Amino acid sequence: MALAGVGLVGVVGIVALAIMLRGTAPIDALEQSSSAAEVSDAGSAAQDAAPVIPASTPVVTKEPATTTNRASAEELDAARTKGATALAALAERYADDPDVLRALVSAYTRDKANYAKAMTTVRKLLAVAPDMARDPDVKQSLLIVANGPVDVAATALDIMGKEMGARGPELLYELLSASGLGKFPKERATRLLTDPKVKELAGPGLLIANDLRAAAGCDRKKLFARAAKEGDERALAHLKPLLATKGCSWHRQSDCFACLGDRKDLRATIDAITKRLDQAGSSKQ
Repeated sequence: MALAGVGLVGVVGIVALAIMLRGTAPIDALEQSSSAAEVSDAGSAAQDAAPVIPASTPVVTKEPATTTNRASAEELDAARTKGATALAALAERYADDPDVLRALVSAYTRDKANYAKAMTTVRKLLAVAPDMARDPDVKQSLLIVANGPVDVAATALDIMGKEMGARGPELLYELLSASGLGKFPKERATRLLTDPKVKELAGPGLLIANDLRAAAGCDRKKLFARAAKEGDERALAHLKPLLATKGCSWHRQSDCFACLGDRKDLRATIDAITKRLDQAGSSKQ
């Protein structure tokens, strides 16, 4: 029995020694195999969630659709035929269409009761298309309304002076040169052309022409030097009549501007303006 016990202990010891000699290599190998499987599974999941686009594959982007807020020629012609009400409805649909707004301005101007609406529409038109300040239809409407009832006339004149850039003062000057102008528009246009803010918009040619217009005959002489440098056709319209040496007194044979003497300075001024205008015209050809 004692020998059997000793033998059993010896077998157990041998087994334990064998386990110690094998070490932890199989365990480490098992853990590494498990970790690799987890990484592989995670990579597969990531690929399923976010497919990778190869660098060589072009990315196509779709441009947003664009639309134009302009009435067709047929729509505009049909509305013109029907009148202001139809054009106003068209302007509701095409609020940024200069052609529709311009047609509506002209339609409103045909009826004095719609002058205020015409000026409101002019303001909308200029906000949408500032270059419409030089449109002949817009000019015609403004000049008509400016010579209308005082309240709407004031609006038209203020638009010319303050909301049309350089074109506004030009229209004010044209208004003063027009025949049949009422007292109110003439006085208001004159006052606007002396406003510093309006004068900043006006060109030098317009300013000297307006100063010549406002000056009495012989007072224009002090403006000759400036007119020679800055004047244009508008200045010539005020200078050339001064060349006449007859036309005053009851028999109309006296010199109305005897203070100008032999007109030497006047002729030199006219010649300087004419030469400069001819040179400018030649350079444009």
